[in-house]
Amino acid sequence: AMPVYTYRCSDCDEQFEKVQPMSRAGQPHECPDCGKEAEPTVAGAFENNSTRNRASNFPKRKRYTNW
Repeated sequence: AMPVYTYRCSDCDEQFEKVQPMSRAGQPHECPDCGKEAEPTVAGAFENNSTRNRASNFPKRKRYTNW
């Protein structure tokens, strides 16, 4: 199974996904919308995960432990 990479075109802001072999990880891919080279973004599986905004999504809690 080959991983799916998410790309965003800096020219027209189109976002698309491509299944790529590991050997092509991190390499640009042609944008299907305008034809310019699009850079891969963060891995798609983690992109929509709420960990980035976790601190703002939850109220602050007192720390009862020291870990």
